[in-house]
Amino acid sequence: MHREITRRDFLNGVGVGLGAALLPKAAFAESASAQDLAGYYPPALTGMRGSHPGSFDVAHALRDGAEFEGEDSGERYDLVVVGGGISGLSAAHFFREAAGPKARVLVLENHDDFGGHAKRNEFTIDGRTVIGYGGTMLIEAPGGYPPVAKKLMRDLGIDMSRFYDAFDRGLYSSLGLTDAVFFNEETFGRDHLAVGDRGDPDIVDGTPLSSEGRADLARLIRNDRHYLNGMTREEQIDYLGNTSYETYLRDKGGFGDEAIMAISATPRGVWAIGVDAFPARAAWSSGYPGFGDLDLGIYSYAGESNEPNIFHFRDGNATVARLLVRHLVPGSAPGNTMDDIVTARFDYGALDDAASPVRIRLNSTVVRVRHEQDKLSNPVEVIYVRDGKATRVTAKRVVMACYHAAIPMLCPEMPASQRE
Repeated sequence: MHREITRRDFLNGVGVGLGAALLPKAAFAESASAQDLAGYYPPALTGMRGSHPGSFDVAHALRDGAEFEGEDSGERYDLVVVGGGISGLSAAHFFREAAGPKARVLVLENHDDFGGHAKRNEFTIDGRTVIGYGGTMLIEAPGGYPPVAKKLMRDLGIDMSRFYDAFDRGLYSSLGLTDAVFFNEETFGRDHLAVGDRGDPDIVDGTPLSSEGRADLARLIRNDRHYLNGMTREEQIDYLGNTSYETYLRDKGGFGDEAIMAISATPRGVWAIGVDAFPARAAWSSGYPGFGDLDLGIYSYAGESNEPNIFHFRDGNATVARLLVRHLVPGSAPGNTMDDIVTARFDYGALDDAASPVRIRLNSTVVRVRHEQDKLSNPVEVIYVRDGKATRVTAKRVVMACYHAAIPMLCPEMPASQRE
């Protein structure tokens, strides 16, 4: 104990335990050992429910130089999936389809709940359960899904047609409400509410813009052309992917300040940024004006189906994740339909049952993925940290469905170009 201890040794030895010791008592409900305890139910927790305290500490220690070897658990799997979001859960589903229902699969997730960005919030208020989405909401434009994704929806029992009956798309019109665009005094000199379809060029009449500004805005709204003539499709894709929507409109379309200012807030409702930071390719993909019939030959959110944004459950895409988990671990929740899953209470203790061919292990941060004896062949060792302890499991195959920026740290042997 009289020898010097390097910062790396310190992090490796006690950093994780120290981090847990410094957490408030409430955080122990999210500790690694909690998953198997009665009453463990992350959807009912409050506070920051994205990357919550405890979900990133180990990864930050790894970033800062900590090393983990891990004790061999003796567990052997046909597949280990790193990441328990919809991508990781889907990977487990597709693998079992290919390998058979007896294939042994382990899903390792660093957060205290599965689903990744598809979070679920539950509150009990005056004895009434209120369910909401704490992450991604929409099954967006499912008509444009590739066949494999459409098949997954069918396998999970999600019937898109049901949403047309469940969602009142005539609510606003029944109340005499319509679209409008507000021009504020601070920006445009006077307050003005332009009532009408924002895709109708006549909406510019009466706006506090100059005649040139109105003509510019009307031309943009008509959306009858794009401004990338003379470019190949590859050049168009490259340009739009590396240019803001504002720059595209200004440099290629010749639109002036007034027209650009009038649509500057368009991305803010969803993306919380203005047109100066919104990629032009994303604007094209989202169906924003200024691109006419430009066809880049790649996927577009606007699509051809023009589907309404009505495809969502009470908790958003958390139900998609829950359907996947119930499909993978049938004993984890009751029911068998897209209706009963919404109010089903999951048994989190059943997710990591040794008797189940599929196990989902929460609060488990993967820190190393490598081929045994550093050979570029199977099997693969996966080291993860849970409850301050590093553990090693072995798999015939591994799917990395985690935060991509972390993968070079988890797999340092990968080629430099792939790391970049």
